[in-house]
Amino acid sequence: MNLALAHEAPTPLERSEPSVFNAYLLNVDFESPDGGDWSAIGGGESVAEAIAAARGSLPNGSWSVARWNHLYGD
Repeated sequence: MNLALAHEAPTPLERSEPSVFNAYLLNVDFESPDGGDWSAIGGGESVAEAIAAARGSLPNGSWSVARWNHLYGD
């Protein structure tokens, strides 16, 4: 007997909720007035929301957006 035929094939897991992705996922570079720089990733339904989410990981201080790039999305 072939063992490969004796076992049932695995079935995919059923998900109760559909996957939801942010419309924008950005890599944002920040600069501080004293010359510091920081890079963070943020996501949201708009560019402004994604930048705000990335800003949440900044250390204390005054930071301005230097540049941003899409990781995916429009």
